[in-house]
Amino acid sequence: MAVSTALADIPVMLAEIQRSAALLARFRLDFANLLAAARASLAAERDGESDPNGYLRDEVAQHRPWTPYGEQGHR
Repeated sequence: MAVSTALADIPVMLAEIQRSAALLARFRLDFANLLAAARASLAAERDGESDPNGYLRDEVAQHRPWTPYGEQGHR
């Protein structure tokens, strides 16, 4: 009985692992993009560009809101 219950839980656990992996990948990409924009803004300021925060502003404008996994609009 306990073995069959454990076996029945495997598909649910695998789905949760896939969901968690997808969220982690999205978080890593969003963080990397925001960090790159911040670094570009700092370099632009150092180089005397007229709008050094433009890089950061553009990235924040493209930032997707977080939606629960599986809902429409999730990437």
